[in-house]
Amino acid sequence: MIRYCKIKHCIIGFDRPKICVPLVGRSAEEIIAQADQIRQSQRSSAIDMVELRGDYLDILPDYEVLDRLLAKVAEILPEKVLLFTIRSEAEGGEKLAFTTPTIYEINRHVIEGHLADMVDIELFSGAEQAEEMIGIAKEKGVKIIMSNHDFQTTPDASTIVNRLRSMQDLGADVAKIAVMPENKMHVVNLLAATAMMQEAYAEVPVVTMSMGKMGAISRISGQVFGSAITFASFAEASAPGQIPVDKMDEALTLIEKYCN
Repeated sequence: MIRYCKIKHCIIGFDRPKICVPLVGRSAEEIIAQADQIRQSQRSSAIDMVELRGDYLDILPDYEVLDRLLAKVAEILPEKVLLFTIRSEAEGGEKLAFTTPTIYEINRHVIEGHLADMVDIELFSGAEQAEEMIGIAKEKGVKIIMSNHDFQTTPDASTIVNRLRSMQDLGADVAKIAVMPENKMHVVNLLAATAMMQEAYAEVPVVTMSMGKMGAISRISGQVFGSAITFASFAEASAPGQIPVDKMDEALTLIEKYCN
């Protein structure tokens, strides 16, 4: 039985996929400006979640500045789910200009302070650390998206399913995988794995996507195959193949009306 993930007024895994847009900038001022643009935009009502990409930020090691930034974004966009992500360089993130604090330490700080509604933890960051942070997150009321990103290729469907099941077994609230297709059958494999996971194994919401233009169809077909969140662009894309939020909203409306 599927367990939905409810945050604020957003129920991830229920109804059509939720739309998440990235906040990407080097400085706190850039992030705040983007949040203000979303608040003032006519497209704001289509957005359910915002993802603050910490790996782009120059101020990331300064906890005082980071804390104020997360609080300010939450203040500007109180109805949106705030997801905090530091994507590792190995999985497509920006190269960090520092070695301390570590990604683990920053994520733990954000979780312990409940500075975001959700925090992204990578599957291959280590099971022991992941289990520890998931335990703390449950105590603090923070939801965890566990993720895996392959910017080189697309594993076979059984490997994708096994990775999603591993995330679920570790206690993640949402299991996410993003892959890069080398051909059209890779996109089919991703969609097949999504349906297989959703129908046979999922106990938490599942999020999948095939990246690039070839995989863009996977970003709008979640309601058909079982992906619960889709990532769209607002000011700047954070991954190849992201569709502008207004076009994404239109596409999801069509899927919901004619394909559900």
